[in-house]
Amino acid sequence: MTKHRGLRIMTRIAVSLAIYVIALEVLLQSAAFLVSMTGREIETSWITGNRRILCVGDSNTYGLWLERHEAYPQQLEAVWNESGNRPRVEVLNLGFPGTNSSRLRRDFSRMLDTLQPDVVIVLVGANDYWTRPVEFERGPRDANTESFLERHSRVLKLYDMVRRALDTRELEVTFEPIADPGVRARKGKARFGDVEFELGFAKSSYGEIYKPDEALEENLGSFAADAEAFGAGIVFMTYASRFSAYRTANGVIRRFAEASGAPLVDLEQVFLPVCPERDCPELLFPDHHPRAAGYRLIAETVAAHLRHRSGAEGQQP
Repeated sequence: MTKHRGLRIMTRIAVSLAIYVIALEVLLQSAAFLVSMTGREIETSWITGNRRILCVGDSNTYGLWLERHEAYPQQLEAVWNESGNRPRVEVLNLGFPGTNSSRLRRDFSRMLDTLQPDVVIVLVGANDYWTRPVEFERGPRDANTESFLERHSRVLKLYDMVRRALDTRELEVTFEPIADPGVRARKGKARFGDVEFELGFAKSSYGEIYKPDEALEENLGSFAADAEAFGAGIVFMTYASRFSAYRTANGVIRRFAEASGAPLVDLEQVFLPVCPERDCPELLFPDHHPRAAGYRLIAETVAAHLRHRSGAEGQQP
C-alpha cells in the first residue's frame, strides 16, 4: 500500500511539473505573440538580463600584437555596457591567428552548443588563400525535433539563459609560441570548462590547388544555416583593410551577404574614409591588423549595428 501511495505521489508531482512547464510555455509564447503584434519581438533573456555574443574568426578577431582587452570583442563589451540603460552583454573572443574558414566550419556547431550565444559575429576568409583547408564530414544542423524545440521553446531558452547566468566558466584561447618564423603550421587550443577545441593552421604547399572563393562562400552559408538552426542571430563582417587577400575575401563576403540577405557590417567601407591611403598608422599596423584605436572603431560600429538591428535604443542586441 505504501509503495503504491509513493508511486501516486511521484506521479502527481511529475504531472504537476509538466502542467507548470506547459503553463509557463503558454505564458511566454502568449506574451511574445502580443508583443509581436506591435512589430517588436520579446526575448526570453529579459528575465535574466543576460546576453552573450560570440566573436569567431582569425587574428583580426583575436587581436594580434595587442593585449586581449584591446581586441574588438572586449572593446565591444565595454562600449555596449558603458550605457546603464541597456541590458549588459558578455562578449567571448574565439578568434585564432591563421584560422581557415573550413576549420571554423568543422567546429562551429559544437561551439554554439557549448557556448550558447545569442548572437555570433563572424570575420573569416583571408587566410583561406594561403592555408590548407581541413577535412570534415558534416553538413548544417539537422532540423530534427530536438533542434525544433531548441529554436521555438521559450521555456528551454529560459533554462539555457538561467544556466548560463550561473555559469562561472571562462573561455581561454592559447597557442604554441613560434620559435622558427618559417614554421609551416601552428597549433592552439580553446578551452571552456572541460570542453576543448583544437585550433591552428597549416600553410598550403606549392602546387596544391584549391578553390578558396567557392569554399569560403559555401562555409559562410554553413555558418548562417547552423546559427539559424541553433536559434542564434548572426552577423558577418568584412575586413578593415582593402589590400592583398583582405580585398579578395571581402569581395566573397560581400557577395554572399548580398545573395543570402545575411546581416553584414562592411568594415572596409567604414575604414575607407579614415584610412584612404595604404598606410594608416593611427588605426592599423603595417601588416593591416587593427591597432587598439582601430578596434575601438570596429567595436563602436558593431555596437551601432546591433542597436539598429534590435529596432530601438536600449533593447537587446
